[in-house]
Amino acid sequence: MTKTNLFLIGAAKAGTTALAQMLGNHTEISLLAIKEPGHFCCDIYADGFSTSYAEMLRWDEQQYFNATVLEQRHIAFVQDRENYDRLVAEAGESPFILDASTAYLPSEEAAERIAAYNCEAKIIVSLRNPMSRAYSHYNMAKKYGKEQRSFLEALNVEAGLEKARWGWDECYFELGKYAPQLKRWLKHFKSENIHVVWQDELLEEPAATLEGIAEFLGLNKELKPLEVVKHGAEVPKNKVVEKVLGGIGPAVASILPKKIKSMVKNIVLAEPEGIEEADRLFLLRYFAPYIEALEKLLDKDLTHWK
Repeated sequence: MTKTNLFLIGAAKAGTTALAQMLGNHTEISLLAIKEPGHFCCDIYADGFSTSYAEMLRWDEQQYFNATVLEQRHIAFVQDRENYDRLVAEAGESPFILDASTAYLPSEEAAERIAAYNCEAKIIVSLRNPMSRAYSHYNMAKKYGKEQRSFLEALNVEAGLEKARWGWDECYFELGKYAPQLKRWLKHFKSENIHVVWQDELLEEPAATLEGIAEFLGLNKELKPLEVVKHGAEVPKNKVVEKVLGGIGPAVASILPKKIKSMVKNIVLAEPEGIEEADRLFLLRYFAPYIEALEKLLDKDLTHWK
């Protein structure tokens, strides 16, 4: 039976969507119909999700797999192994089958479960400065009306939680704790089967970064970068708009005609302001020990993150 043998595990808001597309454009790599099926992070979906996240996700596993032809989706949480196996079986006959679920990196169970499923799988992880990752995540939440607080207010609330949970909280801090997350993967996979991509290097030197990935996977042809026009992370112009967008959400927005989306975007969205110095210092104090731990774990100088 064909099994997934390539996993892009995160981090969320660290360029994984673009990276998955670049990988999927290669003739030796096939994407699943669901980019992020989230099958192996049982601890994340075990207790369900908040009403707002569930409404945004709009996921009915039975209905989806009743279809003769599986539609393309960005994210889901496929619980049944037979359903996951169907995704893999219908992905194609390429040497690599890619599962690009960003929930796997913060999951406490995914590494062990994937190792039990395929211990020889290749693991790619894309990492971004956790402070800019958190701010980008915040702006995305604002864009879709899921966040009405100021950035500092949101950070203070999450800092007071015992542990932020995917699908319940925004996880501005939780998703940036890379060192303890990667330790789980290094425990269950050989180090030569794990490849770290640094988002800043991917942006600054895409050819060299993609060459490193191609070498890691042993691809016969080079990976080609996307021709991407950079966009700012727009945010709603006022509180009313935030609530309206929150009711729409990305799932519905994705099916709107481009002309309508463009009109709405021009009317209701504005460019976000830069991160405030107080917010940056708050984040730096929080993430400093995690950054230092990551430096030691990967023997990587991350002074530019501090």
